[in-house]
Amino acid sequence: MTELINGFLFDGFMPGDYKFGLIHIFSIVFLVFSIIFFSYILRNKDSKYIHNQMKKLAIFTLFIYFLRRGVRIYNGEDFIKVLWPFYLCNVNTIFLSFFIIFDIKKGKDFFITTGLAGAVLVFIVPDGVFNDKYLTLNILESLLAHYEIIFIPMVLMITKAYTLNIKNYWQVALGLLVVLFNVEVLQELLINEHVDYLFLQGTIPFTIKGVNQFFIMYPFTLIVIFIVYLIDYVYNNNIKFNYKENEIL
Repeated sequence: MTELINGFLFDGFMPGDYKFGLIHIFSIVFLVFSIIFFSYILRNKDSKYIHNQMKKLAIFTLFIYFLRRGVRIYNGEDFIKVLWPFYLCNVNTIFLSFFIIFDIKKGKDFFITTGLAGAVLVFIVPDGVFNDKYLTLNILESLLAHYEIIFIPMVLMITKAYTLNIKNYWQVALGLLVVLFNVEVLQELLINEHVDYLFLQGTIPFTIKGVNQFFIMYPFTLIVIFIVYLIDYVYNNNIKFNYKENEIL
């Protein structure tokens, strides 16, 4: 039992690259199935009831999130570096959880929309997530954190328990700049390092030679989020398309 606990929390079991292994495939199937299943069974429930169900996931996710970081601090890693969220997905995991738990409405659009794209990419093209053949705390926390920021927004929007408001779009645009400031400025002030947490120096498909990655990724992200707003508005009948048939005289 001690060896099992030690493997789960600290050392792992069979380290390696297990992308598209059993855990990876199962996580994708579970994500899709659970969104469809819970959206269906919650479709006739009121917003308060649905939010209360989401709180359970948010609380559990935060517990696992901070448990993993507690283990890392126990292993001697820097306290601020471990706890301060630099990745956009980490920012979303923490704040979306708190927004759901304490029913905070102002600024909620940011955390409902911005986590979706990045979190989906983790399931499709994971980098360093599935680094063991068996489930470890590191894999569980990473999967759960990204699962939450996809599952909660999707279920809330599909069941119409939460509706985006285009008037809050500016909050999303501003919030992304705050995240940029957090990584590009606060990171060096807090931990005296510069890690490319936003992949601005990365080689993702949006790279254009000679163009700073920010000027590609920021507008692209805003366009994607605007499309999410548009889909949500159409889904909630806030935008209607009227078609008139041609009259034959």
